Amino acid sequence: MSDPIFSACHGPRTAHHTLRNAPGQPKLRYRLGTHSGFLRRMVARLSQQQSEDGRRPLAQLTTRAPDDPSLALLDAAATAADVLTFYQERIANEGFLRTATERLSVLYLARAIGYELKPGVAASTYLAFMLDDSPTAQEMVTIPAGTQVQSVPVKKGELPQTFETSTEFVARCAWNLIKPRTSRPQDLSKGARTLYLSGVDTRLQEGDYLLFVGAERSKDPGSEQWDLRRVLTVETKESDQGGYTVVTWEPGLGPDAPPSKPPKNPEIYVFRQRARRFGFNAPDWRTMPLDVKKEYAGNVTPLPKEWPGFEIKQDKKAQLELDAVYPKIVPESWLALLIPGYVELYRVVKNETVGVANFALTGQVTRLELDTTEHLSFFERRQTLVLTQAEKLTPAEEPIDAVVTGKQIEVAGLLTDLAPDQPIIVSGKIAESDETPNAVVVFVEQVIPGAGFTTIVLKDQGLGAMQLIRSTTTIYANVVAATHGETTNEALGSGDGGRPHQRFKLKKAPLTHVSAKTPGGAASTLTVRVNGVAWEENASLYDADPFDPAYVVRIADDGTAAVLFGDGERGARLPTGQENVTAVYRFGIGQIGEVGAGALSLLKTRPLGVRGVTNPVAAGGAEDPETLDAARVHAPQTVLTLDRIVSVQDFTDFANAFAGVGKAQAKAIRVDEQLLIHLTIADASGDPVQPGDALFLNLRDALDAVRDPTVTVELASFTQLTFRFKATVQYDSRFLETDVRAALESALRTAFAFDQRDFGQPVTAAEIMEVVHSVAGVIAVDLDELAYVVAPQAVPSQKLQGLFKALQPHNTMADALLPAHTARMIDKQIWPAELLLLDATGIELSLVDVK
Repeated sequence: MSDPIFSACHGPRTAHHTLRNAPGQPKLRYRLGTHSGFLRRMVARLSQQQSEDGRRPLAQLTTRAPDDPSLALLDAAATAADVLTFYQERIANEGFLRTATERLSVLYLARAIGYELKPGVAASTYLAFMLDDSPTAQEMVTIPAGTQVQSVPVKKGELPQTFETSTEFVARCAWNLIKPRTSRPQDLSKGARTLYLSGVDTRLQEGDYLLFVGAERSKDPGSEQWDLRRVLTVETKESDQGGYTVVTWEPGLGPDAPPSKPPKNPEIYVFRQRARRFGFNAPDWRTMPLDVKKEYAGNVTPLPKEWPGFEIKQDKKAQLELDAVYPKIVPESWLALLIPGYVELYRVVKNETVGVANFALTGQVTRLELDTTEHLSFFERRQTLVLTQAEKLTPAEEPIDAVVTGKQIEVAGLLTDLAPDQPIIVSGKIAESDETPNAVVVFVEQVIPGAGFTTIVLKDQGLGAMQLIRSTTTIYANVVAATHGETTNEALGSGDGGRPHQRFKLKKAPLTHVSAKTPGGAASTLTVRVNGVAWEENASLYDADPFDPAYVVRIADDGTAAVLFGDGERGARLPTGQENVTAVYRFGIGQIGEVGAGALSLLKTRPLGVRGVTNPVAAGGAEDPETLDAARVHAPQTVLTLDRIVSVQDFTDFANAFAGVGKAQAKAIRVDEQLLIHLTIADASGDPVQPGDALFLNLRDALDAVRDPTVTVELASFTQLTFRFKATVQYDSRFLETDVRAALESALRTAFAFDQRDFGQPVTAAEIMEVVHSVAGVIAVDLDELAYVVAPQAVPSQKLQGLFKALQPHNTMADALLPAHTARMIDKQIWPAELLLLDATGIELSLVDVK
C-alpha cells in the first residue's frame, strides 16, 4: 500500500506557483503556500538535498510515515510556515485601502494622506421654550448657552439623550405660541357684496334691509355716501370664537349709476320694522259716493281726481305720519323711504303720537319729525315703504381661510422684537393630507408692523410650496439651536516639562463633534486649558513651532479620544504643574441622538420663568463614526478636492465627505443661458435635509468658502419615491419556506436600501430577479407586478403625475423598468434628484415548493 505523503510528493505539484493579482480585487493573494504545499515540497526534496561535498546524506531516508521523527519535524516546520504566510497575507491586505479589513488599518492608511476618519457628528435640532405667562411672570427670560434638555424614551431599550442649547437666547412670553392671522377688517369699499357679523343669533332673514352709513351722512344730511341693500343670503358658521354670520347682497356697494362712494368706516344697521305712510290704505277716491266727494272737496268744480290733501307736496315741515303707532322708533335713529327705483335716508328727530282723521280713515298714528325735507314729496302715500327701527349690528372681522405658504406670514398682534436671521418654527397640518402635523424651521428676514398685526417675511424660499391649514398652524418664536451631547469638566493630569509628547486620555466617550462650516463638516467641542489658558487644537503638530501652545486629538478605533502635546520641537511641551491640564468637552454622538419630534421635554435645570420645552422638529443630521467601507470611499476624496471646488464632480465629492451627509449628487443645469450647479443631498440616516437644518446651513456655507463665487449653486434635499412588486418564487422543497422567505426579504431590503441606491437610479425587473436568484434554495422566479407606490410625498407636482404612473401587470416583466430622475428642469422649475427605494410594505411573495 502506498504511503499518502510519499505518493503526494511526486509530480508537478512540488513546483512553486506564481502569485498574480488582477486589478480591482477586494482581496490580495499573497501566501507562498499552505501547510500541505510546504510539507509536500520539503518531503520531495529530502532525497535530493546536497551537502557542500556533493553528498546526499538524506538519500537513504526513504520512510514517509507521519509518525517518523524526521517527518514530524518537517510537519512542524510546514505548520509554522503556514501560520506565518497566513498572517503575512493578512498584513499585506491591511496595507491597501481597498483590501483592508480592519478599521484601524484604514485609519492609519488615511492618516498617511492627511485624512482622519470622521469621528461622527452629533444630531442637531431646534428647541422651543415656553415661558410662564401668568400675570406676575417675567416678560423676558434669558436662556443660557448650554442649557440641558433630556429626551423621554419612547421605545423599548431606548436611552435618554441629552441636548444642549448652542447659544444664549432671550425668550419672551409673547413668543410662546404665535397664531397666524385668522381674520382681518372687512373691506366694505366699492363693489363689496359680503358682510361678516359677529355671532350666529342676528335674527337676519333673506329680504331684510341693511343700512351702511358713516360719519359723512351724520354730519351732512345732504350726503349721498350711504348704501341700502336688501339681504340676498344669510349663512351662519361656527368658529373658535363662537361663530359668525355671513350676509350677501346684490348689487355691490357704491353702484356705478348714479356714481357714488360707499361710506368710510360705516356702521351697519338692519331695519326691524316696516311701515306705511298714513293714508296708504285709504279707499279709492273713484269709488266714493258723490255726496262724500262733495263733503271732502267742497263746492269746487270739477271735482278732484284724488282725495284732497292726498298728494304729497314739498313744504318746509319735515314731518311724516305713519299708518299706526310705533313707539319703538326713537330719536336719532335712521329711517329710509322706498319707492320703486328710488330710496332716501333720514334721521328721526322727534316721535309723537297724534290722532288723525282723513281719507275716510281715523285713529292714532305716529308722527315723525325728520332731519331734512329732501325729496319727501317723491314718496307718495300708497307706494312708499317706510323702513324704521334701525338696529345696529356688530360686524366681525373677515375670516382668512387661505393656507399658510410662501415667504410671508401675517400674525395677530405686534411682534416688532423679532430680529433678522432669528429662527422660528412653523408647525401645522398639510392641506389635503392625512399626515400628522408637519414642522419646519425658517428664518426671519424682516418684520413689517401693521394695524394690529405683523407681517413676518421669511428668508430664502420661506415655506416654499408647503401649504399648511391656517387653523392648525402654530409659530414658535422662542427657538434656539441645540445639539446632542453632555458637557463635562475633567482634570486630565499634570504637565511635566521633561517629557515630550505627553498624552492624556479623555475619560468619557465618544467625544462630541457638532456640525460646522468647515471642509470636513464637523468641529470638536473639546477645549483644553493648561494653567487656565486655552491651547489650540491642530490637525497635526508637523508645522507647529517649538513654543506653539498646540495639541492634537487622536480618536482610537474604540472611540476613545486622547490629547497629544508637542515635544518642544514641533509644538510646545507642557509646563510642569500639579493637575494643571484640564478639559471641558461634551460626550455623545451619532444617530442615537436622532430623537423624534416632541421627545425633548425634560429640563435638567429649569431657568426661572420657563414653563417647559419641546422640539417640534425631529433631531437629525447625525452620523456615526466613519465605517471601514465609508472611509475607503472618502479618504481618497481629500486629494481629489484638496479643499477647493472646481468641477461639477468636486461638488459631489466635497458634499459626500461632509460630516452628516449620507449621499450627494451634483448636476449642471442651464437656466436662461446661465450654468447652475444643483446639488441634491440626503443625510446619513437617509432622511431629507430641511433648509433650516444645521447640516444644510453649514454645508451651504462651507461650499461658498471653497467654490467660485460667480457660479450659482442651488442646494436641495432629494425626493423620495418608493416601489412595490409581486412575485411567484419556486424553491427547493428541501428548504424550509419560512427560511427562504426570510432570506428573500432580507436580501431584497438590503439590495434596495438607502445605502445601496443612488440618486436617479432606476429599478428594473431583471435587477429584482437577480437578487431573488441569489438566495439559496430558489429555483425560479416569475415577477408578476412592478409598480410605484402612489403616495402624495412621492409625487413632486401635479404636473408630473404622468411620470409616476404605476406600471400595469402583464404577462412578461423582463423589460419592466421604473425610472428615477436626476435633478432636472421642468416648466422653468428645478426639481431635485429622486431616490427610488423599496416600500416598507412593498414585497408580496408567493412561494411554491418544487420536489
